[in-house]
Amino acid sequence: MKLGFIGLGKMGQALALRAVQSGYVVYGFNRTKSKVEHLRDRIDLMSSISDVVEKSDVILVSVTDDEADEDVILGNHGISDYIKPNKLIIDFSTISPIMSRYINEKLKRKNAYRLEVPLIGGPDKAIRGDLIALIGGDRTKYEEYSDLIKTFAHRTIYAGDIGDALSLKLAFNLLVAGYAELIAEGLTLVQKMKVDPRLFIYLINASGYKTEFSEVKGQKMLVSNYEPTFYLKHMKKDLGLVAKVADKYNIHMPVHAALWSTYTAAAESDLAEEDYSAILEYLLKINKLKE
Repeated sequence: MKLGFIGLGKMGQALALRAVQSGYVVYGFNRTKSKVEHLRDRIDLMSSISDVVEKSDVILVSVTDDEADEDVILGNHGISDYIKPNKLIIDFSTISPIMSRYINEKLKRKNAYRLEVPLIGGPDKAIRGDLIALIGGDRTKYEEYSDLIKTFAHRTIYAGDIGDALSLKLAFNLLVAGYAELIAEGLTLVQKMKVDPRLFIYLINASGYKTEFSEVKGQKMLVSNYEPTFYLKHMKKDLGLVAKVADKYNIHMPVHAALWSTYTAAAESDLAEEDYSAILEYLLKINKLKE
């Protein structure tokens, strides 16, 4: 099977390299070509979306937001301009369920299929095939291509119709943002009270509230290591997607409102390109615990 990857950012290139390791023929396209030259010896880079669509049996998309996803699929010289009937798009992008439904309605006119497959886990897990994949869309198509999806994910969860998997992903990222925020606030509190912050992380990890985040990122937060696996700006973007859904469907979410405010302020400082756990850095600064 020949796979065409459109969008080769951190996650996209990890997925593409996983596919290469798994024996697939892989073509790739990235809108900013200078960012992917280092991949040329491992991925057959194409100069246009049309080349990828023409050469590939399945198109896999991994881009940042609603606007980028709409552009590469429905925009001028996008996938929909070249895709043939019955061909499948697997869309890994985390976008709003509202946009996902809109894209699918447009693709129906081309008689093409699209599965939304938002992923849980970062690039390190992608390269190991250790992600969780949430699937929304035609169940028959999912079952037909489940082996391909399992190349990247050790667990798959079929959520239902288009929009359902992305609703689950946004709910999950809301939880992750809140967990990071609360650990950061706890660390801020104990430091303000002149208690060793290492004891707080130790306490979490000795209790039933231990998570992979507290074990790994918690230790990194203690030494201000915010090397990104998931950018703070992208967490802010996902909280913005939650805001769109909450506004459209009149959902009252008071904790989300507080998180949206804090992550937005942190992203607008100098922390947008850091890991989302750098929300701690923002809190330390506004509480005058750090310059």
